Parts: sequence; structure tokens; C-alpha cells
Amino acid sequence: MTAIHPAAVMIRTAGLDDIAQAATLLTEAFLIAPVSQWLIGDLDARASVFRTLFTLELDHAIRSGGAVYVAGQFSGVAIWLPRGRRIATDPDTVSEHELQLLIAAGQWQPRFAALARMLSAHHPWQPHWHLAYLAVAPWRQGGGLGSALLRHHHRHLDGHGTPAYLEATTPRNRDLYLRHGYRPHGPMRLPDGPPVWPMWREPQPQPEHH
Repeated sequence: MTAIHPAAVMIRTAGLDDIAQAATLLTEAFLIAPVSQWLIGDLDARASVFRTLFTLELDHAIRSGGAVYVAGQFSGVAIWLPRGRRIATDPDTVSEHELQLLIAAGQWQPRFAALARMLSAHHPWQPHWHLAYLAVAPWRQGGGLGSALLRHHHRHLDGHGTPAYLEATTPRNRDLYLRHGYRPHGPMRLPDGPPVWPMWREPQPQPEHH
């Protein structure tokens, strides 16, 4: 499959009207991922719960100052969230948004809570942008859309000297992020579950134009 030049991909900022289609894409892209299977074993239930969860995540990101990008005709979606300096809180304290997610998880809430605790325990304290989700439609994977979405926001981060953080959930995804300047730590491992790699990217110097 040929790589896509970023100039050939239209990437735009998503709005509230895009949530339904973006949630469908995210659900399809993550449906059979190892962590997804660990969270909910039943495929039909997983599809239903994920659609609700991604709808909540997209709505929260768009309304709370995050950056949600759509590539092409909903061929790819990226959800970025700005994270300020964390302060010490009770580990059992959850935000209203986190509570909505746990309620939506229904009978699978204990697994979602275990994942959330693990991710929170490893989340960096210093200010950064967090790539919460990067999804490419299954039939478009391997063609450069993920890289184009990454570069789109990295230009903004590098221009402001801001680091980035994410959690890679497969070796293939980890390798993609390595090529874009991320460095892995860990891995973290879910109870009887798959590994997850926390990854950090320092801002990279902008090329000088003469």
C-alpha cells in the first residue's frame, strides 16, 4: 500500500455535529484490539458500550478545550486533551466525566476502573498534550493516515515547545509512535491482560526557514 503524503489528506477540526460518525469510526477501529477484548469479552456488547463511551469522550474533548481532528471522509480521528500540572488527589476521586464513563461501562465497570487506575498511576505530572485516541478506519490502515494525523498536531506542539504523551496498546502502534519521536516506558500490564506502553515525546526543534 502506498504511503499518503500529508498534503493529500484533508484534516480538519471536528465539531459537535461530527460526533456520531467519529464515534462509529473509533468503535470500528478499536473493536478487536487486545485491550478492548480484555475489557469486554462479548463482541456485540463491546460494540454497543464502545459507541456510547466514544460519544461521551468526543463530546467531552470538544467542549472542554481538547482538539479533535478528522482525516478525509471520516477515515481517521485523533482526540487530544491538554493536561496541566497535576496536583495530588485521592486516588478514589473521579471527575464527573470519569463517572459518566464508568456508568456507561455497565456490568464491565470493574475492568474499566482497573484500566483507568493503571493509566492514571503512570500519567506524567508535568504539562503536556495527551493523545487519548488515534483511530484509522480498518480498511485504510497502513496507508499513512495515522502519521498525517500525528504530524498535524505535532506541528502545533513543536511550535509551542509542548511535550506529548500517549499509551500504545499494540506493538504495531508502538512502532508507529517511535517513528514520530516518542520514547516508550514500561510496559504496564493489566491483570491477566495485554501490555500497554506509556510513551513520551519531547517537542522537536522547528526547521529554520531562510
